[in-house]
Amino acid sequence: MQIWKRRVAGILAIGGGALGIVVISTVLVQQRKPLEWVFSLAFILLYAWGIWCGSRLLEGQPGAERSNAKFWLIQVPSFTSPVFSYFFSSGFHLTATLQFVPIETRVNFMLGSSFSYSLDEPSAAIAIGINVFALAMWLWLAHEARRMKHGRSTRVPVSGTQNGEG
Repeated sequence: MQIWKRRVAGILAIGGGALGIVVISTVLVQQRKPLEWVFSLAFILLYAWGIWCGSRLLEGQPGAERSNAKFWLIQVPSFTSPVFSYFFSSGFHLTATLQFVPIETRVNFMLGSSFSYSLDEPSAAIAIGINVFALAMWLWLAHEARRMKHGRSTRVPVSGTQNGEG
């Protein structure tokens, strides 16, 4: 993996995770219900996992591509319904959404971190979305992980370049 790609992906995961934890911390103090605390703590754990994944990628640790691919995969889906809603992004998102009633399409992007969830919201519209950026990151990192596994690595040391890459 080229060093600049490793750095960009690692910084997005670390920066997005840190920002996400800060955002949740500001919301956490306002929450009153125990279930809200549980969901917020779960999202904090996801963002902390992102920091860990990004750190491993920056350090060039074995298996870092695989753990980062999984981290980006959980950011791909987005959905809302009257029963349950979910959205999670860390670092950056470009999300395309289709709402069913009334039919509506939306595209949203943001540099930063965002999360949302809801339970039992009868007025919520039914919609599905795909974080296109997270999908692209997942596909790329999964491809890199397979290359590493099969010994076709073009791995570059973090401190320099090799094989003309960098």
